Amino acid sequence: MPAQSDTAPKGETGFRNALVLIAAFLALRLLVSWVFPAVIDEAYAIAVSRDWSLSYFDHPPVAFTLARLMAWLTGTESIFIARLPFVIAGAVSGWLVWDITRLAYGRSAAFWALAWYSVAPFFFISAGHFVVPDGPLNLALLATFRLVLPDLLAPRAKLRTGRWLAAGLCFALALASKYQATLFGFSALAFLIASPAHRRLLASPVLWASLAIAMLGLVPTLVWNASHDWISITFQTGRASVGSGTLHPVSFLMIAGSQMAYLLPGTWLVILIASLSGIVWPERTADRLVAWFAIVPPIVFFVIALVSRGSLAHWAMSGFLFGFPLAGRWTANNIDRLRGGILLMFRAACALVPALALIAALQGRYSVAGRIIPDLPADWEFGWELQDWTALAEAWPELGAPPAVIVRNWASGAKAGYALGPAVDVIALSDPRHFRYLETGVPTTAIAVLPSRAGAGDDESKIRSYVKSLKDAGYRPTGTTTVIRQMAGNRTQFELLAIPVEKREPDDVF
Repeated sequence: MPAQSDTAPKGETGFRNALVLIAAFLALRLLVSWVFPAVIDEAYAIAVSRDWSLSYFDHPPVAFTLARLMAWLTGTESIFIARLPFVIAGAVSGWLVWDITRLAYGRSAAFWALAWYSVAPFFFISAGHFVVPDGPLNLALLATFRLVLPDLLAPRAKLRTGRWLAAGLCFALALASKYQATLFGFSALAFLIASPAHRRLLASPVLWASLAIAMLGLVPTLVWNASHDWISITFQTGRASVGSGTLHPVSFLMIAGSQMAYLLPGTWLVILIASLSGIVWPERTADRLVAWFAIVPPIVFFVIALVSRGSLAHWAMSGFLFGFPLAGRWTANNIDRLRGGILLMFRAACALVPALALIAALQGRYSVAGRIIPDLPADWEFGWELQDWTALAEAWPELGAPPAVIVRNWASGAKAGYALGPAVDVIALSDPRHFRYLETGVPTTAIAVLPSRAGAGDDESKIRSYVKSLKDAGYRPTGTTTVIRQMAGNRTQFELLAIPVEKREPDDVF
C-alpha cells in the first residue's frame, strides 16, 4: 500500500488506508489465533482465574479477569474465544497509534507509524494476540495519551477537564493491567519537568484530580498484596534483581538483540535515535512529548539488563509502543529518498511475520513439519510448552478421574489445569505461583504428571527422581507409571508420565 501524501485532497484524512491496514492485520491475527494452541502463560491465566481474585501473584487483575469473563459469557474456555478481547485490543491500539501520529505529525507519518506497529512481531503475535497483560496495558496507555494529547500539543490553552478525568480512568485500567504502567507516570513527570511550557500543569488541580482517579487502579493490587505478604510486588522486583551486584554485558546485548527481533532492527534503531534526538534537539513540541514516553522504559530496563540477569526484553515494549510515531515521522521524511529500501523492508515484513506466526501455529497444532518429513527427529518438534495436552484429558477417565493433578511447577500446572478443566485441582510441588492460593480442598488421591520429550517416557532414572520428589512432598505412589503420548497424526509430539498417588498420613513410613 503506498504511503499517503500530506498533499492529499482537502478532507482526506487517511482513515480509509489506516482502516484497510488494521482490518488486514486483524484478519491475520484471527487466523493465527484460530490455529495456535494455548501457550503456557495463556493456559495459566485461564486456569488460575477460575477462582477469581482481586489480584494475582504474577500481575494485576485485568488480563486474568478478561479471560474469566469470556469463559463466563460464552460457557467455554476455548483459547480462540479467550483471545478475542486481546486481539481486538491489538487492533484498536493500532488505530490509536495512527491517530496519535496523525495529530502529532500528519497523515503520511501516521500511516507509517501504523505500518511499523502492525508488522512488529511482538505487537502482532504477543501483545496483539495472546492472553497476556500487554494487550490491555497498551490499549489503556494509548487511550490515556490520546485523550490529553491535544492539550499537551497546545500547552497554553485551557485544559479540558472531561478529557483529563477520562484519561485518569484509562490510566487506572493500565495500572490494573501490568506494573510497567507506572513507568508511563514517570515518563509524564519527566516530560512536564523538562518542558518549560508545560511545567505550569504541575500546579493544575485538573492534572492532580486525574492522577487521583488513576490511583484507583492500584487499589485491587495493593489490597491483595497487603493480605498476601506483598508477594507479587516482591516477586516482580526480585526478578529484576537476579544476579545484581556485577555488570552483565552479555545480558545487556541479549536484551538488545531480542528487542530488535521483537520490533524489527530498523524500527528499533530509529525509535531509539529519534527518542534521544527528540529530548536533546526537539524541533517541535510533539518531538519532546513523544520522546519522553518512548525512552524512559527502555532506559530503565537497559540499566536493569546491564546490572542483573533477570531482565526480559518485552518489559520495555510499553515504551517502544510510543516510539512508533517517531518511526512513522522518520519514514515519511525519508520515503522519497529511500523509497525502494523502505518498501522492500515493509513488504518483506508483511509477508514474513504473519507467515512465521502461522507456520508456528500449524506446527504446534498439527506437526506440519513431521507430516511433510516423516523422518524428522523428535527433537525438532515443539515441546509440551507450545502444544495442548489433549491426550491427558482423554486419558483421565482411564486413570480413575481423581480430583487433583500434581505437577512439578506452575508451567506444567498451567498446561495440565487448562486441559483437564475446572473439575480437577492443580497442586504444584515447587514454584506454584498463583496456584498456591486456589481452593483445592484436601484431595487424598491424585495423578502426578511429568512432561517429557518424545521417547523419554520410559527413562527409569527420571521416574525414580520424580517419585522421590513426590515422596518428599508427602505423596505415596499407588500404582504403575502410565506413559501418555501426545500425538499429531502418527507422530508422538511429547510424552506425559502419569503416576497414581495418595496423600500419606504423617506417621506413614515408605
